[in-house]
Amino acid sequence: MVYKDRDDVDFKDAKLLVDLLNYMNCPQYLRKLLYPLKPELRFVGILPPLRTPNHPLESKVSELPASSFREGVVVGRRGSKVYVEVGLEEPIAVEASLKRGDRVIIHLVKRDGKVEATISSLSEVPFYFGFKAKLEWSPLVKVVKTSNYSFILATSRLGISLHEALPKLKEHLSSHSTFILFGSPKEGLAEILRREGFSLDEVANLTVNFIPHQGVETVRTEEAVLSVLSIVNWLSYPLEDRV
Repeated sequence: MVYKDRDDVDFKDAKLLVDLLNYMNCPQYLRKLLYPLKPELRFVGILPPLRTPNHPLESKVSELPASSFREGVVVGRRGSKVYVEVGLEEPIAVEASLKRGDRVIIHLVKRDGKVEATISSLSEVPFYFGFKAKLEWSPLVKVVKTSNYSFILATSRLGISLHEALPKLKEHLSSHSTFILFGSPKEGLAEILRREGFSLDEVANLTVNFIPHQGVETVRTEEAVLSVLSIVNWLSYPLEDRV
């Protein structure tokens, strides 16, 4: 979720950032269908591939595993069936009440060389299936207050140490929906919130310094996201699964 951290930031820049993130998350075989040519995306070819599970490399039915999930777009209808582009030799036929252009998740089951396809949902996919970037053109406090998350976790060099926070983190991550807050490339959360008339303690349930002894004045937002989510991901697994 991209929020408005300052009054002088450009809406077009924020919108471009969200578009680029969603473009990167989109499977390669759907990009031409979902993203028409426009000047803002002229350099997307240099973006690195994510290689997340929603970016399968198999392009033939013969290469598919016994069970797989793919994102698709409805490209046609015939009778009670719709045809969904999923990056194989031809669109997959599915019994469904959908319209052209709908974006769906398809579960593919291969038996005796033939593929059976059904409409699925994100909750049924048993592994990480990418992200969705969203633009909330509002100050941070308003974004937090209008969210439906039960646990607000702030990341800041001013927070308590990760070692001290571990018991609370383990407890809350396993039992609450979590909203993690990050600062901007130029300012930390404390500075952003101070300008809005709030403090970290008033907005977040817990503020943690995930990168102790960071050695630099500020950690880049993209670096902080990777560092924090790696730790949160590890803590979210049952103890026996952590390796």
